[in-house]
Amino acid sequence: MGIVMRALIILFFFFVCGSVFIGCKSGKHLTSDSHTQIIVHDKLVPVFRPADSASIRALLECDSNGRVVLSWLDMAQSENARLRFKLDSMGNLMADFKVPSDTVFIPGKDSTIIQKSVQTIEVERRLTPWQKFCMVFTIVVLILFVLFAVYKIRVILNKK
Repeated sequence: MGIVMRALIILFFFFVCGSVFIGCKSGKHLTSDSHTQIIVHDKLVPVFRPADSASIRALLECDSNGRVVLSWLDMAQSENARLRFKLDSMGNLMADFKVPSDTVFIPGKDSTIIQKSVQTIEVERRLTPWQKFCMVFTIVVLILFVLFAVYKIRVILNKK
């Protein structure tokens, strides 16, 4: 009977230690992450061309018959301006200047930055049913073990 009792006590001890170590495992570690995403779009950017200018310098003289004669003409204009110059036989000088509206589109990039951050909030974790069982079982076993030890000590003291 002593060998069986000793084997039961050792088996009981291993079962209690096993339930304590298996029942109390650590939770998962949560980390906080931050994600940054940059979205780049290619687009055309309108650029308005400024107003253009032109100039006319002319030397008009009268000849011996009383008609107007163009002696000298200098026209300066930019690339986008359209200048028309006309001198009729009556001596009327007509100049027409047109600047068409012009918009140039140049390629450009538009970027959008999206930043997402995950925050970790710690909450009290609930025990699983297995963990509850292990805790109750361990407390019950420890109480029984203490009672059994007190009983054995009392039996040993009463024999003497």
